[in-house]
This record gives sequence, C-alpha cells and structure tokens, in this order.
Amino acid sequence: MSKVIKLFFLFVYTLITGYPLVWMIISSMKTNSEFHANPWGFPENLQLSNYVNAWENGIQNYLLNSVWITIITVIATLLAASLIAFILARRPFKGSKIVLSLFLLGMMIPIHSTLISLFVMLNKMHLLNTYGALFFPYVSFSLPVAVFLLYGFYLQLPKELDEAAYMDGCNIYSVFFKIYTPLSKPILATVAIFTALHVWNEFVYALVFISDEAMKTLPIGLLSFNEEYSIDYASLTAALVIATLPTIILYIIMQEHVTKGVAAGAVKG
Repeated sequence: MSKVIKLFFLFVYTLITGYPLVWMIISSMKTNSEFHANPWGFPENLQLSNYVNAWENGIQNYLLNSVWITIITVIATLLAASLIAFILARRPFKGSKIVLSLFLLGMMIPIHSTLISLFVMLNKMHLLNTYGALFFPYVSFSLPVAVFLLYGFYLQLPKELDEAAYMDGCNIYSVFFKIYTPLSKPILATVAIFTALHVWNEFVYALVFISDEAMKTLPIGLLSFNEEYSIDYASLTAALVIATLPTIILYIIMQEHVTKGVAAGAVKG
C-alpha cells in the first residue's frame, strides 16, 4: 500500500512539474490566433515556422552570448573552487576554518542584495556593458556553493592517498591534478551543472549591467518578443523551447554524475 501511495505522489509531482514544459512545446506549434482561442488545446496544424521566426528574430545571438558567458564562468568556478577546497580540506592552515566560514556565509547572502553596490563598483572600474560585468559577479556568487560541495568531497578521502602519492615522488600540483581531479569528476559535474543553470537563467544582473543589444544574454533577449501593445506568443514559446533545450540535454547527459556528486559532496563529521 505504501508503494502505491509513493507512486501516486510521484505521478502527481511529475504531472505538476512536467506539464508546463509540455504546454510550452505544444504552444510553440500554434498560431497566435489558436493560442488566444484555445491556450490549453492542441494545434490544428503544427507551426514549425514559429521556430524559424524566433531564430530570425535574433535569438541565436542571445543564445551564443549565454553559452559563452556560461562556459567561461563554469570553467573559472571549477578551477578556483577546486583549488580553494583542496587547500582548505587537505592542507589546512591557521585560519583556514575562518576562510571556510566566510565562504559558507556567502551562501546566505541573497545575490541581488548587492545589486546597487556592484553597479557602483563596476561603473568606477569601467566594466559596465562588458562581459566582465557579468563574469566577475557570476563567479563570485557561484564559489560558496562550489567550495562547500568540493570541500566535503575532499575531506572524506583517505589521508593514505596523499601519503602514497608523495612517496611516489609527486609534488602538491601532481597530487591535485593527477589524483584528486580525476577522482572528483562526479562532484565537479555537479558543480558545473549548478553553476551553469544559475548563470543560464540569471536575469537581473544581465538586465542592469548590460545595455548593448549585441551583448545581451538569452533571458534578456526573450523580452524582444514583447511588442509595444501585444506579445507574439507563438514565437515567444518557440524561443522558450530553444532556450530550455540546452539545459535539459546537459542534465540528461550528466544526471548520473550529478546524483553521485551530490551524495559525495555531503560534509561528514
């Protein structure tokens, strides 16, 4: 009986979370008149031209900008967080606990609470309306969670691993890059997914810090489908499908690593 109840709740949860995606895909194949006449129904004829319209409306430029910023942010976050977590977990020094606490404190700060101060600082540094205006805040706010997960993973590895490596003549760089990095693939994949999703969907910083049309990211680019007195829902939903597909595909490919990584990254003790 308990199994039936669990399956029922899983079905309800899947229905609630999955239906918006299905509705978005169905709506992307309607005409605007069909959308307004019957927003919940199926289209009479599949309008694949909506995807062509969305692409011709410039979404490919916004897509490329988001891909570029996401890749650079993920790489920088993985490199910085793994090095920091490795030092804190495997080479603790006086004050390392304080440093770790500061990173954990960063997880509690709402990202957009720093909007005004960041705007003033970036303006003085002449970084507004550049990729740096997004890159530096994105990396900074991704580091606390990344360090937390990687620290938990590194902490639970046996000390004999380091001792054996040093006995074989490895230095600290060899230990990190040749031993710890390969062992960290699941947790690194988890950090990469979390960081990529955050950067891909971030809206407020991209809206405030970037005004150049050629540099706008995907969430901001979707606003271009809103006309002055109307909204092109057919092209907008097609653009939303295009914007959503990369993250879904990425998660499907890496879901096994993400599951292992979340379990491995839990801090013990």
